[in-house]
Amino acid sequence: MKKLIAMLLALAMAFALVACGGGDQGASSNNGAASSGNASTSTPADSTSEDTVKIGVLLPLSGGGAYYGEVQLNGIEFCKDYINANGGVLDGKKIELVVQDSAGDPETGISAFEVLLDQGVSAVVGPYNSGVAAVTAPLAIQHGVPYVICNATGENFMGEANKYVYRTNVGSSDGDNMWTAALSYIGESRGNPCDKVAIVYDEGDWGSSAVGVWRNNAESWGYEITVDEAVSESTTDMSTLVSKIKAAETDLVILATFTAATNLLVKTMEDYQCPALMAGLGGGVGDKNFINEVGVAAENVLYTAPWVPSWGGASDEVNALAAQFKEKYGYDMTMEPSWGWLACATAIEAINIAGSADREAIADALYNIDLKSDSWVLMFSGYDGIKFDTAGSENAGSPTGMRYNQNVALGETSGMILIQIQDGAWTAIYPTSYTGGEDIMRTND
Repeated sequence: MKKLIAMLLALAMAFALVACGGGDQGASSNNGAASSGNASTSTPADSTSEDTVKIGVLLPLSGGGAYYGEVQLNGIEFCKDYINANGGVLDGKKIELVVQDSAGDPETGISAFEVLLDQGVSAVVGPYNSGVAAVTAPLAIQHGVPYVICNATGENFMGEANKYVYRTNVGSSDGDNMWTAALSYIGESRGNPCDKVAIVYDEGDWGSSAVGVWRNNAESWGYEITVDEAVSESTTDMSTLVSKIKAAETDLVILATFTAATNLLVKTMEDYQCPALMAGLGGGVGDKNFINEVGVAAENVLYTAPWVPSWGGASDEVNALAAQFKEKYGYDMTMEPSWGWLACATAIEAINIAGSADREAIADALYNIDLKSDSWVLMFSGYDGIKFDTAGSENAGSPTGMRYNQNVALGETSGMILIQIQDGAWTAIYPTSYTGGEDIMRTND
């Protein structure tokens, strides 16, 4: 009965969804030496053995979102392999991943999360989808298991004060400073401001939440929304939508769509010779196969990303790791795998700080964690650090009006950069302080 009640309560939150998305052998800020700390030595059943510490992973590995779950898992696995190759945690124990498939479905996500609890994991990393996060976050709080959100950007599951649920990446309401500056840069580069903006988004939870900020900020940012339309992965004809965008003399199209819809829209924009620039907020534009699938139509498309090799590489170690990642997985580390690394690394560092595989000790470590940008955890991130807003801050997207445990060390640009496809390859173009100002944005004019 208790399990049924918990499930019903969690599902109720999903239906209310309005948005997307001590040892010294572990890692240090530069070379993998551990942090230290004191905590209880008790552990959940089976969470640790003589040789391993278990971390649960909840991602969509089947269904329509399987591609995104797979590439995010690549980043998590790469992080696990890195830490295990550098001494592991807790005096030499290895990190073991226990992976469960959410299928991108809230109800399946609940069952998969409960399997992870039964496996006795010390912490959970995931999920990709905000709908899954909305129903599993209450379970993490109820059962007292540390849950490090690795991708879901919705706000409605971040509204309860607690010490178990944390998010390392941006939320849907973050990034205003970055986009305000980026829009100004785009306008200056093309010789006229982006006065007219079209919004095209996936009809599901992530798409809806990702574009909310664009509706809310239209007046303050100084643009008119010319088109505001939802699409789906099953959409087969974008001609009417593109005709609307072109007829309205739109300057910029904001995309929060997944792979099939993104590819179709970009190709249709090319077919109809629509001159508007396109900027992806994630999803299909970040697909590792996007350029190959879309071809010449992808030229000049913009994308906000937390890390790409052409911008990253703050150290020789990062460059070497990026090359290893590409050799192992066959593509460059971009948003999903870098966010997967970030969340997994944060959970691992919390274990180091706690000096224990005990869930309560790890939760306490996350509650107080304060990592700087030179930490190994942030090697594939542009954030200023990792520090969670445990006191809470006002947030319109939260059902309580407050958002808790969001990473507030995002930095001036929210750890994001603006990149553009130039000559068939992604090129970092903004902020110019990262690029040296050498890469001038191209336009479709």
